[in-house]
Amino acid sequence: MKVLVLSGPNHRFDASAEVINGFLGAQDDLSVTLEDDKDVLTSDALDDFDVLVHGTGFTRTERDADGTVNRLPDLTPEQEEGLFDFVAGGKGLVGIHGTAWWIGGKAVDLIGGHANWHPPGLTFTVNIADDAHPITQGVDDFEVEDEIYMSAWDPAVHILATADWSDKQHPMAWVKDYGEGRVFYTTLGHGPGTFERAGMQQLVTQGVRWTGGNS
Repeated sequence: MKVLVLSGPNHRFDASAEVINGFLGAQDDLSVTLEDDKDVLTSDALDDFDVLVHGTGFTRTERDADGTVNRLPDLTPEQEEGLFDFVAGGKGLVGIHGTAWWIGGKAVDLIGGHANWHPPGLTFTVNIADDAHPITQGVDDFEVEDEIYMSAWDPAVHILATADWSDKQHPMAWVKDYGEGRVFYTTLGHGPGTFERAGMQQLVTQGVRWTGGNS
């Protein structure tokens, strides 16, 4: 199975992508390419891959000198369409953390939810909500230091993992279909330390296999 990890500085994903590339590349059944040129999304080369791991997001934040925060597209319309078409055509998407941050419209349809606020980062337990799914089989609850997104999500998504905050459960990982393809999204991944946890590595590895059809 051929996997593309699309890196970049947005959401600090470049540091996390290095760790992800390392543990995915150690799997005998996965051939992994680390790339930071987003134009790959509009290239015929994208067709060679079975799964895209995407964590740089659809939007980025820029702050003016007076403190005004601007939300700007991080992908061109052509790059977005390349991503949508890739998944809708039958390929897999593993969306990480900032992929669902401050998005709308078609991107929400793809991911299955979105968020625009979170409490300060903290240490918490990721609770496996469905241990029978191919992505979560053999994964025990694990602790991370990360952010808990206050997500809004489509009730049709299948939630795989949650975390507790303010006496409520919040989804940390879910799956859904998009066209002929499969999507696995996790809100986790604010920094590379999350991906150094064995439970997270197993979750992402099995997420790649499931979205790529190797469940």
